[in-house]
Amino acid sequence: MCKTRVLSTRGATVLSSCASCGVYYLWHQNLLLNFTEQAFKSFREVVNSLPFYKNSLPFPDGEERIVLHTPNDDICFAFDYDEFEEFKKAIDEAIFMTEVYELMNKQDNH
Repeated sequence: MCKTRVLSTRGATVLSSCASCGVYYLWHQNLLLNFTEQAFKSFREVVNSLPFYKNSLPFPDGEERIVLHTPNDDICFAFDYDEFEEFKKAIDEAIFMTEVYELMNKQDNH
């Protein structure tokens, strides 16, 4: 794995990226997903377009959760409302921090 920089840490989610190759790493509890920059931005669009209450369903423990599919159809996340909101914030924050690093790199190169 590349030398990464942390972009966001919220709840059980940590997002980092490699400045050299541009791979994004999404750590959530014991899962690790890797994305290209474009795939990560596409994943963000999908996540942010899902309204929780229109897509949630009751789980056996009685809690309402949304099932979020990943790029691998065999792997899905299940979030309650608060977890889902924190997950979305972590992704948005990671994109924001990437933009900050890009601006800093442009400053260094001038």
